[in-house]
Amino acid sequence: MELIVNRLAARSKKYFLILIAVPIVLGLVGWFLPVGKEASTYTAETTLSLGSYENDDLNNSKNVMILLTNAPFYQENLPDLSEEKRAEILSKLQLTAISDKIIKLSYTDSPKENAMEVMNEISTAFLKMDQLSFQEKKKIIQDSINNLSQEKVSEDTKVDQQRFIYELKTTLLKIEPSTLLQSTDPNEVMTDNKALNSKERAVAGILIGITLACAWVLIPELVREKSV
Repeated sequence: MELIVNRLAARSKKYFLILIAVPIVLGLVGWFLPVGKEASTYTAETTLSLGSYENDDLNNSKNVMILLTNAPFYQENLPDLSEEKRAEILSKLQLTAISDKIIKLSYTDSPKENAMEVMNEISTAFLKMDQLSFQEKKKIIQDSINNLSQEKVSEDTKVDQQRFIYELKTTLLKIEPSTLLQSTDPNEVMTDNKALNSKERAVAGILIGITLACAWVLIPELVREKSV
């Protein structure tokens, strides 16, 4: 064992300058490499709770996912978007059905502000579309209640009339539009593929250099031991 230590010490002394130079050179290479100029990508997320007012197209997670991943939704609700931008959104948007009534939207882009802006546009457009549909349903029920209340009926059918009115009022209380459950905080937007800055690359280069230097000293001894 002492012999091995002596050989390692002798080899380290012999190649001392090289062992010192390798980490320094790799550290400098890491510092000056232009990799850090590459843009980081960010993922913004939004969770929606879908409405409940007997509209299968907007109240079912599977149907909503189909809606939001096809161009007609964007053509109708975000008409200012170019065809290229719509195609880009569809390629970067991911949807996940948490349940029949809850979906999560994820949009990855660069810089962070773009990811947040597009995600807000999509969720706002959907919620606006859903609110219009919900209000239409609500008006239909309310109009039915008003019409039934004003309708003159015989004593024999008055009980049925009151029952229908009660059922409609109960339905009116139960229906609800889609809502925003959770939206990514701008300060907590997830980072994907974050590029290393100059300092991080320099440290990585130095660590790699130290590893190579240690290997340069140790490997000959390991090979020698196996061959003995």
